Amino acid sequence: MRFSPFLALRYLFARKSTNVIHLLAGLSILGMGIGAAALILVMSVFNGFESLVFGLSNQFNPDIHIGPREGKTFTPDSLWLTKLEQDPAVAAISHVLEENALFAYDEVQDIGILKGVDQAYTRVTEIDSFMLAGTWTLDDPGGSVGMIGAGMAAKLGIHSNDAFESLVVYMPNRKRVGPFDQPFIRRFLPAAGVFTIQPEVDLQYVLTDLDFVQSITGRRSALSAVEVAILPEAHTKQTLQRLQSLAGPDFVVRDRIGQEESFLRIMNIEKWVAFAIMCLILLLVAFNVAGTLWMMVTEKRPDIAILKTMGATSTQIQQIFLFNGLLLCGVAFILGAIAALSFFGLQQHYGLIPVPPGFIIDAYPMDIRWPDFIVVLVTVLSIGMLAAWLPARRAARVDAIIQEE
Repeated sequence: MRFSPFLALRYLFARKSTNVIHLLAGLSILGMGIGAAALILVMSVFNGFESLVFGLSNQFNPDIHIGPREGKTFTPDSLWLTKLEQDPAVAAISHVLEENALFAYDEVQDIGILKGVDQAYTRVTEIDSFMLAGTWTLDDPGGSVGMIGAGMAAKLGIHSNDAFESLVVYMPNRKRVGPFDQPFIRRFLPAAGVFTIQPEVDLQYVLTDLDFVQSITGRRSALSAVEVAILPEAHTKQTLQRLQSLAGPDFVVRDRIGQEESFLRIMNIEKWVAFAIMCLILLLVAFNVAGTLWMMVTEKRPDIAILKTMGATSTQIQQIFLFNGLLLCGVAFILGAIAALSFFGLQQHYGLIPVPPGFIIDAYPMDIRWPDFIVVLVTVLSIGMLAAWLPARRAARVDAIIQEE
């Protein structure tokens, strides 16, 4: 073992002349360990919410979404659609048209998103598996019907399969030319089912067949997107590049991550802001580490002087106490990681910290990701190095004792 790490290990664990140094060292390790555990747990909670929401969104979002780069709609080219269907990685495609609309039900009104889809939509998404009431269907012998998000149904007070009341859809009349023309086009849409995926979707969306939306908007051949399901064995990145080349520069092709880019960006910002706040708390704990090492330097002044007399350089003495800080924080990290993993297991099995009532889960979700451990380890060791810098510099300036006969 090298000279400096060996002595650093001895100084950290050897018996001290006063119990105060032992107590301060223990408190330093405890404080840094709690801080390291808190860092890991905070990051795992953000990871858990990210995985939860992203997983729920995947039930509504397709593998690949192709939409216009500019504007809200486009007129599809039949040749382009044929080439898209013939791509070896494509399992199914669905044509969709989305538009904001005003919904009314029994004198209650709210604004949401009307989304028209074709019969292939259930091959692209798994929405038919998340029906809360009724069964998935786009039309019946009486005409088009609506699949209502659970949040929208709750806001409007909708009862599915109500034979006496229909959802009323209002859309701006784009063909209005005179003051006596109706400003809105009105259509009746019976509610045949209620689905639930996640609040952001449930509170906004009403799904129906594509013809109904194209008719009420007056855009008979328009689409807002083509949603694509790819084969499980297909390589997503390569398929994405190939479909982008096929679609051309006028379209944006996004995978699942790209469709949730805004959400993921916000979650990452919140995650790293919380991480920075916890690091500031660790910096306060680092003053305790610095005080412990400073007292250790004071206690070891005679030993340092002897070491210098025996030929140890100031750089080696400085390295001893820098390694001391690293070892102290390294032990703290190990204890913190064990504590974090223990709490993670208890939270997963027993739900120690519940979420407020009304949420889709009972306890805070947590997702341990091993790269976070590396980030926390580097952070803790960096703080330990920073805390040990001044005591180590002080130790390096201790004079040697030269005995003369």
